[in-house]
Amino acid sequence: MIAFVAFVAAATEEASGDNFQRYSVVPILGYTEETEFQIGVMALLFLKPDEPGGYVPEIGLTAYGSTRGQLQLQLEPYYYLFHDQVSIWGLLKYQDWVAGYYGRGNNPDIDVFTNFNRKKFQYGTRIESRIGLPRALKYGVEVHAEYTEIDFDIGEITDLPDAHSGWRNGAGYLLGVDTRDNINWTRHGFLAQWQQMFYSDRLGDYTFDVESLDLRGYSSFSPNTTMAVGFLWQRADGDVPFDMLAGPDGICRFRGVESLYFGDNQAVIMQAEVRQYIWWRLGGHLFFEGGKSGRYFSELVRNDWHRSIGAGALLGLNLKQNLFARADFSWIDFDHLGLSFYVRQAF
Repeated sequence: MIAFVAFVAAATEEASGDNFQRYSVVPILGYTEETEFQIGVMALLFLKPDEPGGYVPEIGLTAYGSTRGQLQLQLEPYYYLFHDQVSIWGLLKYQDWVAGYYGRGNNPDIDVFTNFNRKKFQYGTRIESRIGLPRALKYGVEVHAEYTEIDFDIGEITDLPDAHSGWRNGAGYLLGVDTRDNINWTRHGFLAQWQQMFYSDRLGDYTFDVESLDLRGYSSFSPNTTMAVGFLWQRADGDVPFDMLAGPDGICRFRGVESLYFGDNQAVIMQAEVRQYIWWRLGGHLFFEGGKSGRYFSELVRNDWHRSIGAGALLGLNLKQNLFARADFSWIDFDHLGLSFYVRQAF
């Protein structure tokens, strides 16, 4: 599926005198069968923290398109307040994208699909806080507002779901235990996080809910080598849009596949990865991922696993903050290849 990908070096600037990095830019060029040529850029603007040694606020901008007529624009700011006890994440995204629908369930055929065009405008905000709790504990709220228009083409799959075009608006909460030493490249610690999101036709056009249990653990073999393992369980219930069912996102969880290549009411994804810093701004990693989906928990348990092995290149965008961009190659079900790229580690 991959023809090639070029992952070009970051352009950075440091302020004179205080050695503070102001920005980083990564141009990207790639090719896959789904997108044809991909052309894009990832840029990050770093802001000075409120106090020495604090987390660095940042504003991320991603823009990429393809010769297949696909386009995505994304603005993603991160802020930290009250001695890093409060973090605020935001997302503003526009997407005009062609993707493949492979049917619902755990057993898709990679060669049988129907294309659909999705135009989406999305806004999201998540606020996490440790105020009033021991340092390892956190709680938070999240708001999601999205307007989507989906049109199916004529293809090989004729049993198509309701497109669920319109507003998908909701809010939710999260509770977690988080002892990670760094959120960009974690070298030791763990994360256990429970999250629920509730969508209502009083706020939008559809009523459903989604929940997830996210478990991650990290350990360092050396100052430059880290082992990371992850487990994610997802559930979606109600009048759920087909593109918001439980399943892989193709970028962070089960990389290199179309979003929800295998998707249903429940899904589980397991990951293991070894990360290695090499030299200058360069690093790499090897990973293994497994995942499956099912309508009910008993079906989820019985279904077979999808498997993927892969390797990726890491490019340092801000070494002081351990922030890297990545380009990943994966061999999915030992049958076809995938490609993904993103700012930050997969998990």
